[in-house]
Amino acid sequence: MNPQDKDPQTGSFGFHIERDLLCTVNSDGYFTSLNSGWERVLGWTREELQSRPIIDFIHPADRERTVAELAKVARTDYQVVNFENRYRARGGGWRWLRWSARTDGQNWYAVAFDITQDKETEARLRGVLTDEHLLAYSQPILDHRRGEIVQEELLVRMRNTTGTDRVLTPAEFLPDAERTGLIGLVDRWMSAHAVALSRQGRRSEVNLSAVSIGDEEFTGRLEKWIDRAGVNPSNLVFEITETAALEQLDVAVGFAERLTSLGCRFALDDFGTGFGSLTHLRVLPIHYLKIDTSFVRDAATNRDDQAMLRGIVAIARELRMMTVAEGIEDARTLELVSDIGVDYAQGYHIGRPAPVG
Repeated sequence: MNPQDKDPQTGSFGFHIERDLLCTVNSDGYFTSLNSGWERVLGWTREELQSRPIIDFIHPADRERTVAELAKVARTDYQVVNFENRYRARGGGWRWLRWSARTDGQNWYAVAFDITQDKETEARLRGVLTDEHLLAYSQPILDHRRGEIVQEELLVRMRNTTGTDRVLTPAEFLPDAERTGLIGLVDRWMSAHAVALSRQGRRSEVNLSAVSIGDEEFTGRLEKWIDRAGVNPSNLVFEITETAALEQLDVAVGFAERLTSLGCRFALDDFGTGFGSLTHLRVLPIHYLKIDTSFVRDAATNRDDQAMLRGIVAIARELRMMTVAEGIEDARTLELVSDIGVDYAQGYHIGRPAPVG
């Protein structure tokens, strides 16, 4: 049993004795102990579940894989992490469970999470994270000294699937895409748009998730796109958040170095919100620091925010990086960040996100 598994519903670590499914299974493939969660999720009584081999409750398509794992019970301290299969519910239908388990050579000790809702969400998202439904928007980024728009950040949107013309905001579908591991589909779609825009001579920024940064297949595909498209790689700016970089710093460094070797540029988004900000700057090949909105929004009236902005600008200059102030909502704030020395500005005062033209 691995109590450090992350709960798919709450995002927290560990297990809850009443909420999650705890059990032991013997070498004959029978449940020998169960907590009350099993009755709640599947509808069978404990007596019913323990009276038949566990395999009787498994979906036919999952039985071969499950039998193969159950047979490894004799391997002392053998561990299974995030094994998924479906169980028959008493009221009809199937429930998806995600397992983590360990053996003692004779029994399995396991904890499982009900991930049926996640699986249903995943199936729905796979049908809509496509060319037919996704939309690419962009928001301009201003070089206020020159008074010119010098680049744009690409932002994903989605057509409403219920028949109305309303466009869904990222907050309405990206959290589910991240939770189900499908955010990589969005990253690939948006990156393809950035490459296409770069062929037109437009410098575009595209956000990448931690999932894509660590995906070797995605990295290889991106390298091929850039090579085959004959684009100016310096027109491609990839944004990674401090949170994503912190989760897997070595992976982020490797990814960034591969793309910068082609001539692409990188921006560290939400700068100032992470605990390892300065560490990131020492090891990541960053060209732009995108100062988090929380330091910009009230800067015109908040001296502490002004001090933070001056400090960030000073660090960026020493490291030969450019700064971008996000969340510019009015002329007063734009004037302030300009006086402080921030290089670029982005926000509703500069321009609202609009469909890529």
